[in-house]
Amino acid sequence: MSRRIRVLHVITRLVVGGAQENTLLTVRHLDRTRYEVTLASGPSLGPEGSLEAEVPQDVAFVRIPELVRSPHPFKDPLALQKLYRLMRRGRYHLVHTHTTKAGILGRIAARLARIPVVVHTPHGHAFHGYLGPLGTVALRRVEAALARWTDAIVCLTEAERSDHLRLGVGRPEQFEVIHSGVDLSRFRLPEGPPEAKRQELGLPDRARLVGCVARLVPVKGVQVLLEAVPRIRERVPDAVVVFVGDGELRPHLERRARELGVDGAVRFLGLRRDVAEIVPVFEVAVQPSLNEGMGKAAVEAMAAGKPVVASAVSGLVDVVQDGHNGVLVPPGDPQALASAIADLLTHPERARRLGETARRTAQAYGVKAMMARLEALYGRLLRAKGLR
Repeated sequence: MSRRIRVLHVITRLVVGGAQENTLLTVRHLDRTRYEVTLASGPSLGPEGSLEAEVPQDVAFVRIPELVRSPHPFKDPLALQKLYRLMRRGRYHLVHTHTTKAGILGRIAARLARIPVVVHTPHGHAFHGYLGPLGTVALRRVEAALARWTDAIVCLTEAERSDHLRLGVGRPEQFEVIHSGVDLSRFRLPEGPPEAKRQELGLPDRARLVGCVARLVPVKGVQVLLEAVPRIRERVPDAVVVFVGDGELRPHLERRARELGVDGAVRFLGLRRDVAEIVPVFEVAVQPSLNEGMGKAAVEAMAAGKPVVASAVSGLVDVVQDGHNGVLVPPGDPQALASAIADLLTHPERARRLGETARRTAQAYGVKAMMARLEALYGRLLRAKGLR
């Protein structure tokens, strides 16, 4: 074909988070000589902070106010209607949906609009840690049905792919495992000495810093890390746990820290756009998630040469290899989490060795590798429909 392929990406909201950053990297790096790119999103509201300013200027951006994260009896039909009209008007060759809600409405709209190629990236899944038992069963049935209308399902890790197949969602040949790309160059060399950044952030000079970069929401397990702080301090009295990020749990976490008597051992930095400069000040990075697509924050910490203590959940178990580049612990277990963190703080040579291996491991998660595999997938699907 002489004309460019028209691609529409759909995501529920462009707030600070791994799925959103991955989507922005994708639309930013798609080859413009081959692809004409549009990005549609719902309102980017919430304490996490908006990423809309980072949408590239050569990407057409469409905001759909009714495309909200939670189910809504009035807004959902309107969002579906607007997505359908957008797809009919844009005459897209390929629609790529991201995250659960946009994946549901976007794929229904694509089916109605007769879009030739439909790709979906769950960015993890919501089969546990998000919904109650009834909601989880309903979601599995919806996803299984929508998989029949999907040409390819992109998973971030092999564990995520296995979860879908085990739960009866999709066929093996539909799945493609493509990691979420990370701009590794940002984490290789900090802009200045870590000591200067520590002072700028108001962190204690001699404290042993443990860092967690995450949205402050239940599924990220930040409440589990907070409950671990007293046990960490029993073994390492000068340890300070630093939370980088914001979210609905922040007031609860601040209140709980006071109740536990550890508010002096916890710091909340809020939403930051200088994470690459903050991570080098940590001795240990923690990813205590209860559910995780891949664990982009874990990869970023690894790229900075930090050992990672992570929950043994889908996604993270593919990134963090226990005893090789980090430590895995059971999810939701403050005692196990505290023990693993304290062990690394009290054995700095072991922490250093894990960090060095982590830095090497992280090289496999670069943006270039992600885009090469994604564009190869697009090309294969388009050729199968006679569009390339």
